Amino acid sequence: MTEQDFQDRIFEALSGIESRLEKRLDAIETQRREDNERLEKRLNAIETQREKDNERLEKRLDAIETHVGQLKHDVGWVKGKLEGKQEGSGRILTVFTTGAAIAAVIIALIALFS
Repeated sequence: MTEQDFQDRIFEALSGIESRLEKRLDAIETQRREDNERLEKRLNAIETQREKDNERLEKRLDAIETHVGQLKHDVGWVKGKLEGKQEGSGRILTVFTTGAAIAAVIIALIALFS
């Protein structure tokens, strides 16, 4: 085997190794691109889900704030009604007491003049 044949075989072997490495590199690059695309899709899906969850939470918080506001209003209304009833009961009690006192005076006057 001459030196030229030896060099040709070495170059041929190196060419085969180079082509296999290029194919492997292409396969790795393709796999990387596919993985990146999958990750991007997954990240987009997660981001979309997070946005939907945030919107749903915002709606729930708004609904809760509305209900709390309505409850505050209703509690104020009930409190006002109770205070009004207490005032009304106080007035009725005053009228009743005054009426009873007047009736007692009238009965006493009738008894005195009878």
